[in-house]
Amino acid sequence: MATQQTSELPKTKDSKIGSGRQRRASLSPSSLLGLLRVAAQRLWSHLGLMLAITAGFTIAIALVVSIPVYAEAVGYRVLRDEFARNDADSGPLSFEFRYQYLASEGAISWDQVAQLNQYVASEATTTLGLIAQQQGRYASSNKRPLVPVNSERALQAVNLAFTNGLDQQIEILDGQLPVVAPSGPVEVLITDALAAKFGIQVGEEYLVQGTGANPARTATPIRIAGVWRAKDAQDPYWFYSQMLAEDILYMPEESYRTRFLSYDYWGTSIAVWYVRADGSSIRSSVVAETQERIKRSATTAAALLPGTRLDVSPGGVFGEHQDRVQRLTLLLTVFSIPTLGLVAYFTVLIAGLLVQRQKSEIAVLRSRGASRDQILVVYLLESLLLGAVALGLGLILGQGAAFVMTWTRSFLDLTPLFGLPIELTPDAYQRALLMLVLLMLASLLPAFGAARATIVMYKSERARATQRPFWQRAFLDVLLLLPAYQGYRQLADRGTIAFLGINSPAGDPFNNPLLLVAPTLYMFALALFAIRAFTLLIAIQSWLFARLPGVAAVTAARYLARSPRNYTGPILLITLTLSLSIFTASMARTLDNHLSDQILYQVGGDMQVSDQGQNTSATDAAPGGPAPAPAAAADSVDGLSEQLYSFLPISSYLTIPGVQSATRISSSAIDIQAGTGTVKGQYVGIDRMDFPNVAYWRSDYAAESLGALMNHLAEDPSSVLISREFARSHTLRIGDQITVIMHGVGGDLAMPVTIAGELELFPTAYPEDGPIMVGNLDYVFELKSGLYPYDIWLRVDPGTTSTALIQGFRSLGVDPINRGFAPRRIADARTSPDRQGLFGLLSVGFAGAAFLTVLGFLFYAMLSFQRRFVELGMLRAIGLSSRQLGALLAWEQAVMIGIGTLAGTLIGVSASLLYIPFFQVRAGEHPQTPPFMVQIAWDKIAIIYLIFGVMLLLVVFATLSLLRRMKLFQAIKLGEAI
Repeated sequence: MATQQTSELPKTKDSKIGSGRQRRASLSPSSLLGLLRVAAQRLWSHLGLMLAITAGFTIAIALVVSIPVYAEAVGYRVLRDEFARNDADSGPLSFEFRYQYLASEGAISWDQVAQLNQYVASEATTTLGLIAQQQGRYASSNKRPLVPVNSERALQAVNLAFTNGLDQQIEILDGQLPVVAPSGPVEVLITDALAAKFGIQVGEEYLVQGTGANPARTATPIRIAGVWRAKDAQDPYWFYSQMLAEDILYMPEESYRTRFLSYDYWGTSIAVWYVRADGSSIRSSVVAETQERIKRSATTAAALLPGTRLDVSPGGVFGEHQDRVQRLTLLLTVFSIPTLGLVAYFTVLIAGLLVQRQKSEIAVLRSRGASRDQILVVYLLESLLLGAVALGLGLILGQGAAFVMTWTRSFLDLTPLFGLPIELTPDAYQRALLMLVLLMLASLLPAFGAARATIVMYKSERARATQRPFWQRAFLDVLLLLPAYQGYRQLADRGTIAFLGINSPAGDPFNNPLLLVAPTLYMFALALFAIRAFTLLIAIQSWLFARLPGVAAVTAARYLARSPRNYTGPILLITLTLSLSIFTASMARTLDNHLSDQILYQVGGDMQVSDQGQNTSATDAAPGGPAPAPAAAADSVDGLSEQLYSFLPISSYLTIPGVQSATRISSSAIDIQAGTGTVKGQYVGIDRMDFPNVAYWRSDYAAESLGALMNHLAEDPSSVLISREFARSHTLRIGDQITVIMHGVGGDLAMPVTIAGELELFPTAYPEDGPIMVGNLDYVFELKSGLYPYDIWLRVDPGTTSTALIQGFRSLGVDPINRGFAPRRIADARTSPDRQGLFGLLSVGFAGAAFLTVLGFLFYAMLSFQRRFVELGMLRAIGLSSRQLGALLAWEQAVMIGIGTLAGTLIGVSASLLYIPFFQVRAGEHPQTPPFMVQIAWDKIAIIYLIFGVMLLLVVFATLSLLRRMKLFQAIKLGEAI
């Protein structure tokens, strides 16, 4: 291996070599040009490490860019969901504005209306800064009596009105569109409802009486030109609900202006203007400006026509949009800090490896007269060149990361969900530049210390290479355990973190980003403490290996024991990456499962519907209604004296496409007569044979298995399962017989029951509502002498929709009430923007951190080999074979990866068990039911183990390749490590 060449720095007139004190060299333009050339040469000579630093820069920039980009996409989603007219409305985002004048006293003239007409038609959209897609205007008189020509008796009060574009939105059922006549009655259109109500025919003439002291003088003669009906009453054209009223008589705008107002100049009492504008260009950066434009437009309209107000606009939703984007950006920023810290540590680690490799070169240059400023400027120029590349790549990668976040369902779980605009925002550019500056400063930290080192200082430092790191000598790891413990105590006592005087809400972890501070600090402190502990363990290991046969293991252990500073960096990187990944994966798994548990507990199964049956006591069915459903032999009860309700057999529901199994459930309020008092509770009647195939059940709901509980109910029809806590508090035992009073359909019923088992929880039944009692449904029907309405729980195939199931019920002649569809609720909850953004960010961050960890360890192994080139050559010269050297290096890498993996696993699992319980979402009427259970995501952890296993194989393969190419004479001739 050739010796490393020393880069030449441009000499200045102030440079002096030799004696004493050096003065700072001035940095002239020519000097800077020379330094730039040197920086470029150094970049090329250390290309691998430079690319690694660039990768760290790129991933960190991508992470911070993805946050505002995703938040902006979510804000757009909020706007789209708010303004979508129906679930199928996926067209361009548009906003509605409605200016409205309602006369509180008197009416207004057409001149006043015309001023606002002019503004809305030509200036409003310019003021709003939007492009108009549709415009409409409507004007109407107040209510006036409609009187036949030859009669004084009014038929009904009506409005005379006009609206533009009416002929395109209606169908003429009789007659024709009205025309503008210069004289004679004014032709109008009437609704089909009004025509049918009074038998009005086309061509008939009427008077619409006027207002004021002489109504006859201001009366308007009209002729019925046609009868109309709206083509689509849901069309956005009908921007004002009154436009569809049956008592509106429409005429052309010219007739309204020249004929009607000639009879009654002050006849306009209602005026409405509508603008539908393209909102696809609205982004967070312009929301505040657009809100100001809306206010300005409303002020202008009110000035032109006093009393006018902008009663419909997106202003309120814009405020919600802005708050959502700002809050989500802050939330994700705080949650990204641990990952960004890991990336920053990787950058410092690689920069440190680079500086360590260049220390001898720096020392020689300093001893030959190069100033400290020149050394630092070279490193700064290198960072600027790398940063320019990383900035461009990071912006592109950040957009891709934000797109991945919109597809996230859970940690490392992606599903195409929404088509949202992914665009860079000004905030994204600002964050990218800020992160680049911070990373550049972090990468320069190792250079600050190395830039002042002379050759004497360099040799002295190499002599102290076995010294422990500063943080171990200063016991920083021990000191960090104190705030970590304090954070845990605050969470245990208050459920939240008080940080710098900020108290975060405890109800929802997604609104409490400071909640992540405590476990992150805990994991970091324990990781540092683990490095101290494992230093001692490695020393013990080397002592044990010295007493075993073989050279490779003991040599590797002794090297690790006497050179702690050389391996603490990569081990700490592995430990932090693994512990954060385990905590993140376990948190996501726990929150997802608890979310599903809560919804499934509330619904009972995949779907719950209420079957009201057919009341057989009714003499006649409703006209046009479904025929009575046949009574089911399977649902009948022996000895029933009267069948009040008729139901389909439960097997009929199994014919509905997508239904796997079904069962009957009935819940009733009861009074339990226990001891000397009466306790209100709830009785749940079930079919014990079908229930296990349908219901959602968790093992902690009872001390016994579900099968054993169902067997207890089979022992006797009156057998019941009762709440364990209630049984203990009332000294009830298995086999005791008590009486309960059931309320509900059919009146109160005294029902003797026998306690056959105990349970803690039962789906759909909440302990807060009273003690739970579960028994046989047929036993209740037998005592009530008939079947009564009950609920049906279903288990369905994945992908089945509730709409399809309801249609299946109706095809059987049953019109059920949908009480809950769990898959849809779970899917909607998992796509909550906060939840989706958090897990998406953590998934992207994990991928980036894992990549950098593998990259960092690989570079560490390669540089470690080069640094120990002479040492390995000497070992080879004294008789160790290439195979033994390979085993030695493999032992070292395996021990480091093993230590990091073991420490990371223990720390990550312990952090999960300690801190994840504080992430419970405490919302709803029963937030603690079912109980919150921490689950360690071992399947995701296995993926991480696999990544580290592949990393070990890569390192061993690369090391063996270098060993095969190593020339013994080069190592001996070199004389010192590179």
